[in-house]
Amino acid sequence: MQILIAMNSVASHMVMATITGRGMMHIPAGLRKQFGIQPGDKVELRPTKNGILLDRVPTLMEGFGTLPGIGRRIAIELLEEKKAELAQEEKAMRAEVNRMRRSRRGEKVRA
Repeated sequence: MQILIAMNSVASHMVMATITGRGMMHIPAGLRKQFGIQPGDKVELRPTKNGILLDRVPTLMEGFGTLPGIGRRIAIELLEEKKAELAQEEKAMRAEVNRMRRSRRGEKVRA
């Protein structure tokens, strides 16, 4: 689903938005609901001749999971693989933090 944020054009249902000093913009609830944009969703912004195109990026499950049979299985496998990878990285980071804490206390630490 795409929303065209038009510059210099008139739309039948115009919505005003203000850009903050940090470059953020509030998308009104009606538009978020109409286009299925949820908190945490990713959106893509692309410049066009007529303005800026805002397009919601589908999640992995939406992309693969809707396919019958193998598509859903691949999506689930990819998600499980990523979760395991993140858990391993988190475990390694915790171990490094603990090692650094022990070395600050003067305990002998293996390198």
